[in-house]
Amino acid sequence: MFEPCLTDIEIILASTECVFKIDETVRGEVLVKVHRDDAPLHHNGIALTAVGSVRLRLSEKDSSLLDQLFATVDPIEMMDVCLELKPPGRLPIGTHSVPFAFSLSPTVFNHSTYYDGYRAVTGGGSNKLCETFHGQNIQVMFGIEVEIMRPLMSGGSISTGLCEFLVESSAEKEGVKRVEQSWPRKFALERFDETEEDLKNATSANGEKNSTNANPKEFEIRGELSKTSYFIEEPIEGFVEIVAHPRNQKIRLSKIEVEIERVETVISVEGTRSTESSAVQFTQIVDDGAYVSENVRVPIHVTFPRLYVCPSVAHATFSVGFAAKVIATFDDDDEKDANSKTMVKKSKKKKERTSSISIPISVHRAPNLGSGEKTIL
Repeated sequence: MFEPCLTDIEIILASTECVFKIDETVRGEVLVKVHRDDAPLHHNGIALTAVGSVRLRLSEKDSSLLDQLFATVDPIEMMDVCLELKPPGRLPIGTHSVPFAFSLSPTVFNHSTYYDGYRAVTGGGSNKLCETFHGQNIQVMFGIEVEIMRPLMSGGSISTGLCEFLVESSAEKEGVKRVEQSWPRKFALERFDETEEDLKNATSANGEKNSTNANPKEFEIRGELSKTSYFIEEPIEGFVEIVAHPRNQKIRLSKIEVEIERVETVISVEGTRSTESSAVQFTQIVDDGAYVSENVRVPIHVTFPRLYVCPSVAHATFSVGFAAKVIATFDDDDEKDANSKTMVKKSKKKKERTSSISIPISVHRAPNLGSGEKTIL
């Protein structure tokens, strides 16, 4: 049997936050700690591999089972760097530092063919790196792996595994201009979202639709977002104002939330388009149980989470967009315990009703951010 190797290998990046800009030089060192029992450590070379890739998959909600089984979704290899840090030799007992450096630039995008209607289009010629992003169906990841190559009879190679680091893009003139020229966006909530029960009640026994849509406003909540294009380093700001509470006094406002929603679109080689929206972050601006008087403005201040939000991107085979969703939740206290004389409290699940509106927004990288400045996490 082979004796276990006790040598440790570790990657230390020059950036303490492991964040690098596109086209920057990634620097660091590899620490190799050779144990007494392994000394001298014979090896066939120390190699470094840096990769950047986009992993795609079709949404389970927006695609059929046949599409998920047979549709082809090719990954995109953006970067592939191989460096020889040390030639074959041996390492004595102790700690050894091996420096490394490589440019964070694209290799070549894989050219993939997808179908736009009835016309075949070849995509992937942009030669651009995408920013790190962890989504539901789209994963953009960058990583470094260092391997000490050794013969199998000597115990095999020693590897660090893939160590992820974050990549941020630089500001683009078009994105900066779009943010600077963005206008405020007003919105209003006046009716409850339709449920299955509402749809059933809206149709009479004869199959004719009732004129329930002609009812006046059930309540009125108005608000405004400061703009519809944002820098990822700045918060989403605005306000919400309760103009009128629900006309039915048994229905009361429970809470108001602002949700950051991501919209991921993936296109397979066969032309199947899959789009899925998922929640990234909820921020509650009106707490449950707090009564807000009418005509009182509640401020909106929501920051972008770093790992789950990236600048809006549109590629040949995938795209990532975002939306700000305002959700008002109401409690329906119509049902009450008829026997009020009993001392035992009955547990009752409250019936909730919601009213929401989704506002598309675009996200961009801010200019004039030095490497020493921190982004909002």
